[in-house]
Amino acid sequence: MAATRSNLRRSATGYLQRTRQPLTCLLFILPMLAAYEAGAIFFGHKLLANEHLKELLGLFGATGWFLPPFLVVTVLFVWHVVSKQKWQADVRTLLGMAAESILWALPLVVMAGVLTRLMGPGALSAGAPQRTLAANVLSGIGAGVYEEFLFRLAGIALFLLLTVDAARQPEGPMIVLAVILTSVLFSFYHFLGPESFSTFRFVFRVLAGAYLAVVYVYRGFGIAVGAHACYNAIGALWTT
Repeated sequence: MAATRSNLRRSATGYLQRTRQPLTCLLFILPMLAAYEAGAIFFGHKLLANEHLKELLGLFGATGWFLPPFLVVTVLFVWHVVSKQKWQADVRTLLGMAAESILWALPLVVMAGVLTRLMGPGALSAGAPQRTLAANVLSGIGAGVYEEFLFRLAGIALFLLLTVDAARQPEGPMIVLAVILTSVLFSFYHFLGPESFSTFRFVFRVLAGAYLAVVYVYRGFGIAVGAHACYNAIGALWTT
């Protein structure tokens, strides 16, 4: 019995470590990335995060629709190479990440449902573009990938690089500050397009951004993307 419990603990610990590996995260998000890019070509819709990545790359003379997904894949690939981790992935781990992503998305769904009940139908979806269900689902999946890449993987990493590695500030408080700052920026970013500002939607997105940032810090990039994409897909099914 003791040996069985020990094996279970090792298995659980191994799973927690594998889900955070860059290669595992890359393999996990690739189907979502491919589905969004195919949908973007078919339906012709664009994401702000995707467009901003194109603009950023354009400053360095790099242009092309394929550059944002190429950047995401390249960053995770290089991260895996630099970290010198094993080049192996477990299908069971990927399936576990899919199940875990759904579970992490549920609190966001509950929070959105409670707030919608309090504020009335359409409180969270007001200003959203009118598209087909398939387009909304694929757009939500793409937002899960690109927004987590911009605000969690890049945003939090850059902030910690400047404050912890460069300025030698204590890591714990800086992680908390990174979560707060990136969550506020994440919420503001949604109003850069045609959507008019709403205090209610702004506060909700700050809370949602903070929640996803905590998921990212404790469970890694892949599951943060999965949770975000699942929530967006459920929201599309709910409101379309």
